[in-house]
Amino acid sequence: MKIIQISDEDYEFLKDLQHELNTQTNDGNADPVYWGVMETKEVGVPDGCGDQRIYFGDGGTEELESAVAYIAEYVVDDDSIEKWNDVDKTDMKAVVRFCRDVLGMSGVRIVDVEKRSEISRMTGAFITKRACKKYIEHYGYNHCRPHTYAMTAYRNFELGQLLKILKTMNLKEQESEPRRVDDSSVCGEYEEYVG
Repeated sequence: MKIIQISDEDYEFLKDLQHELNTQTNDGNADPVYWGVMETKEVGVPDGCGDQRIYFGDGGTEELESAVAYIAEYVVDDDSIEKWNDVDKTDMKAVVRFCRDVLGMSGVRIVDVEKRSEISRMTGAFITKRACKKYIEHYGYNHCRPHTYAMTAYRNFELGQLLKILKTMNLKEQESEPRRVDDSSVCGEYEEYVG
């Protein structure tokens, strides 16, 4: 058996990591399991092939209800309020027509989108679900509707072996060897082990 010396800080990290690896859920995946950030994005699709949204020309789309709320709160001014009150706010075409004709927002139009989920390529892999959740908690604003996603590293023998080692290695602190004391004034002719 080999002995590896590590700092107390690294020892505590490994001990905590081992506990997490041995107690976390695998979300239905086979070992070895690792985690990534799954994002759900809206992607433009041909007309009639998705859900309709209002596109404001800035890259973002809005459902009718949130578009109406946005227009009412931030766009409509005193000059256009009367015309806005006459618009049928349940009719997407009427809302878009108002934006174009009254407000002069020429880039506003109706688009079809569908939601697609994909693993973020920005983050890499996490070896615990807890680490992935912590990343999302701190940096989720960089992603579209992020959540954890478990994956199996089937036939990734290096990762499999590394995770096996981390899960099974003996992380007990080794007690120091007892030292031998020979003090005839205290012990007489006897030798005693003091630990």
